[in-house]
Amino acid sequence: MKHKLHLILIAAIAIFYFAADGFADSARSDGSFLGYGQSFKRDSTNVSNAIYHWRTTFNPDSTELSFLRRHNVKRLYIRMFDVEYGEDYTSKFRNVTPTATTKFESAIPEGIEIVPTVYITLEALREMDDFSYRYAELIVERILAMARYNNCGEIREIQFDCDWTATTRHIFVSLCREAKEHLQQKGIELSCTVRLHQLREMAPPVDRAVLMLYNTGGLKSPKTRNSILDVKDVVPYLRNQETYDIPLDLALPTFGWGVKFRDGKFDKIVADGASDSLKENEYIRWERPTIEEILFVRQLAERVLGQSERGNILYHLDYSQLSNYTDDEITKLYSFN
Repeated sequence: MKHKLHLILIAAIAIFYFAADGFADSARSDGSFLGYGQSFKRDSTNVSNAIYHWRTTFNPDSTELSFLRRHNVKRLYIRMFDVEYGEDYTSKFRNVTPTATTKFESAIPEGIEIVPTVYITLEALREMDDFSYRYAELIVERILAMARYNNCGEIREIQFDCDWTATTRHIFVSLCREAKEHLQQKGIELSCTVRLHQLREMAPPVDRAVLMLYNTGGLKSPKTRNSILDVKDVVPYLRNQETYDIPLDLALPTFGWGVKFRDGKFDKIVADGASDSLKENEYIRWERPTIEEILFVRQLAERVLGQSERGNILYHLDYSQLSNYTDDEITKLYSFN
């Protein structure tokens, strides 16, 4: 009941924000929409349910393989490695270097397209300034070598994930431009993630992007209700947003965690449901978006930006997290209205 009342309140806020462009006529208090300001057509042959895999070991268990089959998941975004600025174990000097490389202990499930993904830290990105051509080729070739070695099948797309800022955007743009040129020679597309704060910047020079509709609030702030997803944090970013320069898919959160505070200050993230003995000066803020919140935010984004031509993406393949949502709820997240 508490979550539903919160959602109704936020729906009212959204109506206020968007009243000027007719949003109020289409929004209902249950978070659904009567119609869109414009129609979005989709070729059903291009639609593929997708999900991220964000672990350092690829070894999906029977429940996760069953999830992929039940929900007809045909595209899997696998984090291959991170790119960080740290000590290079070969030279012992600080350098831009790959870390946390995923180990493949299971074969890729049959009939699933793999999109290799790399996470690039902001510190590493800064160090790439003036050397993006070099690092673009190194990153791309390492991704493709890993994909070949682990029998990932035909690679049609790779993805860069980076929380770039206004002051580092030019470096990320240069990195993407160089990588795209390198990939075009191989007939492979380049995509990137987009966070809400990046949405109003000009799109990077990639073929398509994925809008991350999660991690929307201040994780370390004790005033935050839910840092994973809170509608009131999303609405301001979409206000006055028109379209995006390139095709945009949506990534939706299906996970939760605990945020531990000590003496009113952020301490650490704890595993969802983990028992942690607390002292008097400590508490844990448990976070998990409800299905109503996720659907509302998805519909809000679709209202402003249009629906994805390829289908929605869930984050991420971990059945201990996914099991908090029913099969019917997962189907709703993947379905189109």
